[in-house]
Amino acid sequence: MKGESEMEMEEIILNLQYSLKQRNKLFGVIKNPFFNNSLLQKEDNCKIYFIIKMKSIVILVLVATAFATNLAAFEKLEKSKLGKTLLNTIAIQMQTGEPLERIFQTLYDLEERYQNDQREDDAENKAFQGVCDADLAGLNQELANLEQKDTELQARLDELQPVHDQKVGQRVAKLAEKALLQSVIDEATAKRQQENTDFEDQREEFTFVSSVLAEARRLFTDNLQAPAFLQKGASEAVHYTPQVFAQVASHLNAAAHKAGQMKHIRTFGKAIKLMAQLAVKAQQYANQELTGRIIQLIDDLQNQLQQAFDLARKTEDSKRQAFEAYNTLLTRDMNKLNSAIANLEAEIQSLADQLAATHSSQDDNTARHEAKTQQRDDRRAECQQAAYEYQQRRSARDADRQTVSDLIGHLNTNMRDLKEYIAMRVAAGDTDLGQ
Repeated sequence: MKGESEMEMEEIILNLQYSLKQRNKLFGVIKNPFFNNSLLQKEDNCKIYFIIKMKSIVILVLVATAFATNLAAFEKLEKSKLGKTLLNTIAIQMQTGEPLERIFQTLYDLEERYQNDQREDDAENKAFQGVCDADLAGLNQELANLEQKDTELQARLDELQPVHDQKVGQRVAKLAEKALLQSVIDEATAKRQQENTDFEDQREEFTFVSSVLAEARRLFTDNLQAPAFLQKGASEAVHYTPQVFAQVASHLNAAAHKAGQMKHIRTFGKAIKLMAQLAVKAQQYANQELTGRIIQLIDDLQNQLQQAFDLARKTEDSKRQAFEAYNTLLTRDMNKLNSAIANLEAEIQSLADQLAATHSSQDDNTARHEAKTQQRDDRRAECQQAAYEYQQRRSARDADRQTVSDLIGHLNTNMRDLKEYIAMRVAAGDTDLGQ
């Protein structure tokens, strides 16, 4: 359904078109050659009338156009919630007879309040964004410091790790050297123990042979005055009886079996066997001279045995001294190796502790960097959200302020049209504007 203003516009346009058609018909008649001068005079009068009529029509068209323009502006105002509310308020105040100045003052106050609110919001947003900039700059600096620290920690790790690996390699080499030296010590010690065991075996064999010879000599000397073992001939010479030689032979034969198993002084073992055989054969020639010769032989064997033992003991002492000197050197080398290994292990442990501490610091620094990055991102998002909300408030406030400003302008310049618009809306049944 068309509005009243549109209908008036159509009516004006139709009247204008009809006037133009009548003018054309009139000019057609006037230009006919059969008409006289009086008709030409009438033509001038018609022209004057037509011009006056056209001016009136143009004025009406302009008025209608202006009203249509204002109508569109009013409809635009009414589309916004604030514009609708303001128009309702103005309509009520007009109906209640409120002074026009009060309406203007209310709108001026509202416009000023929007401006003041905007200035206050601008200042608050500027201050807030300034704090945001400072916070983000501080967080970025903290992140830069953490990144610098991570670089330093990584450089420290790159410095410590090769040294640690080098020390571990040196320790492995020292342990291998120690194992080799220990094998040399073990070999030398085992050899020395075997030499000492051999000497003790020699000592036992020497002691055995010496005791056998001493016992044989005792059998001769202890029975020298025993009547049962002595005989006197015509010359009154003393003779050992065969029983003495039998005892000596029995003693030597008993020892000969064990002497045959000796490993170190087999020569003396063979001598015991020969003396046992000699004692057996000498029983039938038992006399003082033979006995003396046998005793002298025993004494000679004892002397040789003692010399051999002294030589063996001297050799043993030399071997022991050489071993002790050699073992002292080996022990010194072992002590050096143990000290070097202990120092390396202490250095390795220290480096391992430093590496562990540095890795721990790096992990902590990484966690702090991640947390700080999240904090910065959250803060940035918060600031961006605040800026977006500020922009939305500003846009909404600008729109409302412009609505108020436009309405003030219409009140100043188009009060009549506004009243007609309100009246037209009320007549059309708009309950809001009719309250």
